[in-house]
Amino acid sequence: MTTIVFSEKLADRQGNQITTEGLKKAFKEAIIINQKLIANNKRIAYFFIDPLIRTFEAANNFYFNILECSVIEKLNTYKSGAGPVQALFDAKELIDQDWYDAVFIFGYDPLLTDKLVLGKDVIKQAMNIFGSKSILECYNLISHKLCQELGISKEFFFQLTDGLYKNYLRTYAEKSGEDVPDHRGRLLEDRNGDLFRITDCANPNIDFAGGVILANDGTADLLDTNKRVKVSGVKYSMVKGIPENIDRIVGDRDNIFEHLKSAFLEAQRQAQINAIEEFQKGNLILELYTCYPPIPLAFLITTKMADSVIEIPELLSNHPITITGGMNFAGAPWNNPALNGLIEMVAVMKNGAKDYGLIHGNGGIGEVQGVAILEKIRS
Repeated sequence: MTTIVFSEKLADRQGNQITTEGLKKAFKEAIIINQKLIANNKRIAYFFIDPLIRTFEAANNFYFNILECSVIEKLNTYKSGAGPVQALFDAKELIDQDWYDAVFIFGYDPLLTDKLVLGKDVIKQAMNIFGSKSILECYNLISHKLCQELGISKEFFFQLTDGLYKNYLRTYAEKSGEDVPDHRGRLLEDRNGDLFRITDCANPNIDFAGGVILANDGTADLLDTNKRVKVSGVKYSMVKGIPENIDRIVGDRDNIFEHLKSAFLEAQRQAQINAIEEFQKGNLILELYTCYPPIPLAFLITTKMADSVIEIPELLSNHPITITGGMNFAGAPWNNPALNGLIEMVAVMKNGAKDYGLIHGNGGIGEVQGVAILEKIRS
């Protein structure tokens, strides 16, 4: 069994506030766990979710300078918004097959600080992964294709996006205690985003660091951790990710986001639950990937969380689809939002009554889809 024995994060919305000393303090327990595992000759793998800038040295710097590793025999890095779920999949496989005793999955992206220091244009250029079309424009095209396949109007799509926004806002306001104004902002027609308002877009103005440690039963017992959370099911699936392949990414009316569907069904099979039934009973909580509206909508449609697209407004009115408040409110540190959601989910499950939590990862322009299902271990 693969369980999460440590989870912690650090976030900064001002910029230039996260120091090396601050990181070491925040992850002191992880440093101690690492030292204890090494002293007991445990087999450890280290995974890292890459930042937007300076990806080549980021993992080495974090593990050697922050977590104080002296030798690393296995290190993998992940470079998409689905990366944290891909890392979970790999970690579960390594542990379940008894190839490793523990896996560290950490990420650090000082995205806001990089914007302040390097300038907005540098960040914008780094995010321009295709050249011919911006990511926003690609997701706008995905939205048009989704509307076409589902047979819905632009007006109804706006009703759906308003429902998503209000869903996120309610969750974030409850979680933060802030009085958040219900202001949707302008349409982005001048940026080839005629189906989006500014508040539909992920907000990258945040510095983030966080991580989880996964372990097998013997290692978890050695660490004597309480309130463990099990990784019951996890899967990811990919198709070719270029603007010219948007039709394939979206799929057709009867098979929307086929690769997302396959990842969901396999994660559900591994977890040995009916995720829809558990969600309807209020026993499963969601952290969907909310970079742009078509992604959470595709999840609700393709997984049958909503029987039809017409039922989505009612679902959004009655059921939160994130625990963070989504990537506009909670922040979007490039490849790390799903890691942030995972850490939040572990905390909620440890202290709450729900048995299951589902984390959704999305990479590129929707070409990588990942689903992880966590389960609370009751003593």
